[in-house]
Amino acid sequence: MEDLNLLYRGRIVTLEVRQVNSGIREIVYHPGSVSILPYENDCVYLIKQYRYPLNTYIWEIPAGTLEEGESPEECAKRELEEETGLIAGKLEKIFEAYLIPGYGTEKMSFFFATELSKGRMHPEPSEKIEVHKFRIDEAVQKVRTNEIADVKTIAALLWYMQMRSE
Repeated sequence: MEDLNLLYRGRIVTLEVRQVNSGIREIVYHPGSVSILPYENDCVYLIKQYRYPLNTYIWEIPAGTLEEGESPEECAKRELEEETGLIAGKLEKIFEAYLIPGYGTEKMSFFFATELSKGRMHPEPSEKIEVHKFRIDEAVQKVRTNEIADVKTIAALLWYMQMRSE
C-alpha cells in the first residue's frame, strides 16, 4: 500500500513523497531532456554556463528540457541553436540514459551533431552562457583534470572516444 504526498509542482519538476512498505521514497518527476555533442573537424563545442544550484560556471555540452509535445529530436535542434548559435545538418541519436534513477525519472536522449552551420544564439534570459570550441583531446583532458565534472558531458565524450577507437 502506498501513501502519496505531493510536495511541489513546479514549471519543470514535481516532487512527491511516498510511504511504501519498505519505507519512504522521495521522487522527482521530470519530463525528460536532451544533450547534444556538437562536433566538427576533431573539435567539439562546449558551453561554459552558470549553474545557480552550484553557484559557479561549469563546462558542459548543450542540453535542455523537453517541452510539452516536443520530440527529443526537435528539442535537440532547438537547444543546440539557442545555446550555441549552431544548426546541425545531421543529428544522430546515440543513446539514452536515466540521470538520477535513485530518486528521479529524468531520462536524457543524447545526440551527436555534425555538418554544423551558423544560426542565431538566443539563450533564455536567465541563462549565462559562453560558447567555446575545443579539440577533442583538450576536452578529454578537461575531464581528466576535473575541469569538466558534468556527467552528461563526460558520458558523451566517453561515447565519442569509444566510437572513434572502433
